[in-house]
Amino acid sequence: MIFRFRNDINESHINLGFRMRQIAGHLARANRFLSWVMLILFYITILSGYSMTAKGDLVMKLTLGLINKRNGYYLHRKASYLLTLLTSFHISVNLRLELLRKGARDSVFLNMLIFAVFFAMIAVFTIIEFL
Repeated sequence: MIFRFRNDINESHINLGFRMRQIAGHLARANRFLSWVMLILFYITILSGYSMTAKGDLVMKLTLGLINKRNGYYLHRKASYLLTLLTSFHISVNLRLELLRKGARDSVFLNMLIFAVFFAMIAVFTIIEFL
């Protein structure tokens, strides 16, 4: 009976390892998709920031009036905040994958460390945004 219980534990660890690899694959795919979203947000941040300058009329012509001097500031603030949140996710996922490549063991401690880094970055960026 004890031997059978130990086999059940080993099988659950095998299933847990498979599930962690599956989650890592989903995170990597989401990271690749969000990289393109971040690129679009980066361009929006650049355009809206440039629209607030003296030469902002050029941006208004390029965007057909969507980004002008009045809404450029609002759009710049909101797009840059969303960009920092997505960048936090991007950094956290890549940090986890790089630690796994360097030989760190895939464990609950590693996942908790990555979540702590992720939430710390979000907290810092949120404090900066709303101060």
